[in-house]
Amino acid sequence: MIERNLWAAPALFVFVAWVLFKADSSPVMPKIAWIVYAVGWVPVLGMLGRTAVQRRNPGIGAVFGCGILLFLGPLFPPTLG
Repeated sequence: MIERNLWAAPALFVFVAWVLFKADSSPVMPKIAWIVYAVGWVPVLGMLGRTAVQRRNPGIGAVFGCGILLFLGPLFPPTLG
């Protein structure tokens, strides 16, 4: 059960980053949103490393975790400056 939740964790990070981008109340907010988005990669990369060490197939969870980060990340505005 913990493994499934770790694969799904990037959805929460992407959602929080999206909310922070939309808040846009200060010039620091987009930088914080990009940091939150980047931290969303930690559980996915950790689980990919764990499955590689155990020589297991990561399964559909890896597709979901990596997919949401790869597809929604480019939709966020770039931080200039």
